[in-house]
Amino acid sequence: MKRVYGFLVTSYELRVTSYKLRCFLLSAFCVLLSAGAFAQKYDDKDVSKEVQGNRPLYFGVSVGPTIDWFAPTTKDFELVRERAKAGFIAGINIDVNVTKGRFLYFSTGLLVRYLQGELAFENRYTFNEFIGMDTSLVIPTVRTYKASYLVIPTGIKFRTPPSRGCVFVGKLGLYHGFKLGGDRFDNFSFSNEDPEFFITTKRVKNNHAALFAETGYAGIGFEYIFKSNIRVFLNTDYGCQFNYFSSTTKSNVVPDARFRTIVHSAHIVFGVLF
Repeated sequence: MKRVYGFLVTSYELRVTSYKLRCFLLSAFCVLLSAGAFAQKYDDKDVSKEVQGNRPLYFGVSVGPTIDWFAPTTKDFELVRERAKAGFIAGINIDVNVTKGRFLYFSTGLLVRYLQGELAFENRYTFNEFIGMDTSLVIPTVRTYKASYLVIPTGIKFRTPPSRGCVFVGKLGLYHGFKLGGDRFDNFSFSNEDPEFFITTKRVKNNHAALFAETGYAGIGFEYIFKSNIRVFLNTDYGCQFNYFSSTTKSNVVPDARFRTIVHSAHIVFGVLF
């Protein structure tokens, strides 16, 4: 298959990606342990009035852009990741304290996430409607997937004691996503050498994405305390969705070959806590 839409994902590149992912998760885990150890040295007798600024319960609203990219894991046929795509995540957040020192919180809420991505592969198209006879061709194509999810996060969040109105945060957990809807469409041409025409198919329902998606996340953040203990915050998170496609999504070129990919995401989230 001649490729003009992206670069091939080789086994070496997949190993490098896996190594970088392990390093990131290890670093995030160390940050969380450090934050927890720093906060844990305070108990009720030693906690200052400033430390008590961490309340037992927080409600918040948040919104922010995401950058998402597919990382194909199928081995049955050539499935290649194309460009990273922009999305967003927004919703309400709830943090409930679970320790005496008010440094460890159970974090949940209700979010909406919009996710899109592109994959390149060979696909079989039938053109009998155009030329009046049954004709099918296998053509390199780039498919764009779009989906929106209702997300329930469950995780833990570490908060350092406030210092001059500043609080540092580390978090770790899971996003439980339920697909709300979405669509998909293809782009292809009949010639790879300076094609005269590019064809875009009509948008159809994205029935390839699984109805349920599980995503692990880790991140760090910063909160600033205003009067009345209202806080504004900024978080930088990494997410890894463990699978995107349903079990029924298969190639129409290679028999019984399933689409398989994980989804990497980078989130920058702004919000307010009350």
